Amino acid sequence: MKTSWLAAAVLITSVYGATARAEPSLASLDPYIQRAVQEWRVPGVAVGLIHGGKTVWSKGYGAREVGKAPRVDAHTLFEIGSLSKAFTAAAIAILVDEGKLRWDDAVIDHLPTFQVADPWLTRQITIRDLVSGRTGVEGGVPALVPMDTRGVVRLAAHLQSQSGFRDSLLYSNVMYDIAGEVVEAVSGLSWAEFLQRRIFAPLRMDESSPSADTAGFWDADELAPSMYGQARAGVVSIEDAPNANVAMPHWQTPGGLKALPWQISHAGGAGSGSVVSSLDDLLKWVRFNLGDGRAADSRVLMQRQTLDQLHTPQIFVRKPPSSSFTLVKAAIDAVSPSDRQASYAMGWFVQGYRGYSLVNHGGALLGGSSLIVMLPERDLAVVVMANSYGRDGQGLMNWAIALRALDALLAVDRHDWSADLLQGVQQRDSEANAAETRVQQSRLKGTRPSLSLTGYAGAYQNAQFGHIRVDVKGSELVLRLPGVFEWRLEHWHNDTFRLHVATSGVELMRFFVTFDVGPAAKVRSFDPGWLVFGGPFLPSPDASS
Repeated sequence: MKTSWLAAAVLITSVYGATARAEPSLASLDPYIQRAVQEWRVPGVAVGLIHGGKTVWSKGYGAREVGKAPRVDAHTLFEIGSLSKAFTAAAIAILVDEGKLRWDDAVIDHLPTFQVADPWLTRQITIRDLVSGRTGVEGGVPALVPMDTRGVVRLAAHLQSQSGFRDSLLYSNVMYDIAGEVVEAVSGLSWAEFLQRRIFAPLRMDESSPSADTAGFWDADELAPSMYGQARAGVVSIEDAPNANVAMPHWQTPGGLKALPWQISHAGGAGSGSVVSSLDDLLKWVRFNLGDGRAADSRVLMQRQTLDQLHTPQIFVRKPPSSSFTLVKAAIDAVSPSDRQASYAMGWFVQGYRGYSLVNHGGALLGGSSLIVMLPERDLAVVVMANSYGRDGQGLMNWAIALRALDALLAVDRHDWSADLLQGVQQRDSEANAAETRVQQSRLKGTRPSLSLTGYAGAYQNAQFGHIRVDVKGSELVLRLPGVFEWRLEHWHNDTFRLHVATSGVELMRFFVTFDVGPAAKVRSFDPGWLVFGGPFLPSPDASS
């Protein structure tokens, strides 16, 4: 029996390009991953394992696009979302090593245009605060409105504190985009150029790009202009990028999985989440993180103590940043209790796992998710890249695979993490269905809007978002940012409408929009019901937008 599965492991590694032998304890991993892909309804996934500084597993499963023949492999390209943050923190670390800045320098010392709404806080925020989630400031508008990172710097001036300064983690994409601007201000290279020259090239990450719009395999109209924007081409397929090995993002709908376009995080790239990479390249990145700071040619890219600091906790996680974080932590605590409080380092989360420090981070853009988990004390790591969030809508399949793979590398008793996490998802789905039932039951029947539909139409604005339009389309209203999105506003009751957020014909989520109609029978404001809009909108003079 031993000889037979070792032979199978050798076959797997030779076919999919892993650079070292597969360990005996990995024998059950292949069927587990295949089952997880089916259970979580994910079209394709790439999985890689590091042990002792070597790749011991590198394999693709499933399709790059649902219903299409091309398969995922170790060189398939994905948008890796917030895994980009660790690259941004590493860029800062390289500049620290070079003596061009210090972690505890004030941001305004290097980027004088930086400010948040509170002048005192503006003066206090340091480089370390930016990359460790300690500012207490965040804003979601860039997920909707196309902008470059200079636009993000301007946006920050309108952002109020949402939690105490240096009190606990407030996960912030905006602050990471600003960190990318610091890289440019200090180095003279754009964030994208710095990553390409100073990180990707030395590590021989030849398949990686700083962003989707600079990668060169999509036409401009095939890319969504923001995370929730709509590509001008409408439906986009891998067939539109015939010379690239790309995975399409997917969304679970009542009719099955539907492909979505790739999305531009920010024009030209953004420190919070725009990197494009492959499993093969991310395994190189992980080996660097587990190593001594040397590049592929053995020259020092970063001092070892600086690299270690990137993985060192900087702030506690007192409030979970997402529901998936809560589910994963509960599942881990049930099997492997730890007295280590979850924390955030610089581009990495840190928590306990089976007596070790688990350094990890996930990344997602719409319809795809990736995950890196590392146990530096054991020189172990797992990378999982998927082209769908899966049936939970949160990317939990990646955790189910990563934890099982870590257990295999640690040679501990096998545990069915997929079953545990699916149980949590099923409970949450039941709660969500019950909540929707309550929403439907609370709907007031037979009501009408206070105004004719044209009475709601017009231009609106708020300080963070800027201008947006409400227009009449047929017998309904639509919320519209021209060239970016157009979403249905379904009348619910009285002056409340249900917003249907959609892209490429796929509905993503729903929110309630409520208009405040004054005694003069005119709209005074409307609440968009979604935090990423940046607050209520007021009527504005009809602008060209």
